[in-house]
Amino acid sequence: MTARVVPLTSIEAGDARMGGTPEERLAAVAELTAEAWRLAGLPLPAYTRATMPIQVATLQDHAGR
Repeated sequence: MTARVVPLTSIEAGDARMGGTPEERLAAVAELTAEAWRLAGLPLPAYTRATMPIQVATLQDHAGR
């Protein structure tokens, strides 16, 4: 995948939506995710959705931060 960095105020950056079919967009997300983990030097997580580590918090838990 090729990417370019453009100023946020440029015409090119005016419409951040990506074209393509849903399948193409999903493939792009998968590729970008794998690249992000690679750049972080970490392996892709191997846990399932059922065992995904999460932390449940309410808005009240974040009050005053």
